Amino acid sequence: MSVIGTRDRKSKERSGETRVYNIRRLRCDNCGSIHHELPDFLVPYKRYESNCIEMVLSNPH
Repeated sequence: MSVIGTRDRKSKERSGETRVYNIRRLRCDNCGSIHHELPDFLVPYKRYESNCIEMVLSNPH
């Protein structure tokens, strides 16, 4: 994998505040596909942080 740049990724916290993270973009040296290196607290294709999603799923109210 080779780093080809970065992109901004927005995420909402439990309080509703929006944060912007700078995510590295990687290109596979074999097939050429692009991947994004996400930290543990971000879930692919979701806009809320992982702890917020877990809290909603564990409290069915």
